Amino acid sequence: MKDFSPRAFGYGYPMPLLMISTYDENGTVNVMNLHWCTMNHGGYINLGVGTNKKTHENIEKMGAFTVALATQKLMKEADFFGSVSGYIASDKFAKAGLKATKSKFVNAPIIEESTLVIECELAEIVRGSHIHAIVGKMVNVAVDESVLNERGKIDAKKTGMLFFDSFSNSYFTLGDKVGNAWNEGRVFMNRNR
Repeated sequence: MKDFSPRAFGYGYPMPLLMISTYDENGTVNVMNLHWCTMNHGGYINLGVGTNKKTHENIEKMGAFTVALATQKLMKEADFFGSVSGYIASDKFAKAGLKATKSKFVNAPIIEESTLVIECELAEIVRGSHIHAIVGKMVNVAVDESVLNERGKIDAKKTGMLFFDSFSNSYFTLGDKVGNAWNEGRVFMNRNR
């Protein structure tokens, strides 16, 4: 193995690119892109959001947000949302030409063109230095029927989801299925030590 400094890891390994949508106190839609996210058991999602972001301010004030998968069809819009601050361009959602509908479950917008949206209530903010962990309780997951398989389950390939790779500063889609979770390792279960 070749050794690199910790800085070589950059923002980390490839992660799903997400669009975090909020309202401000005037009802204006703001969206940022984000890839620092993880899910918890028990229906919670953790976002790593900078304290200097309009989204952070909106979540604190409004107590809700939505998390949409950025897709190949929405790549330009998602990239724009991550390139321009909501403090500088309060109309960036309108400039992107997308449409939003108010969630039935939380006080946050749903991007109509999204294939999968997680609707969240703010549960907690864990304060760090300049990045806070925003913990949201997942209240609902809205899915476009076009991304369901014949059994009515979500087909990840059909979502068109994007991944951000910080090593190359590039976006990627899902590759081919190469195995089945909790099945591939069974070959080792009956082996003698």
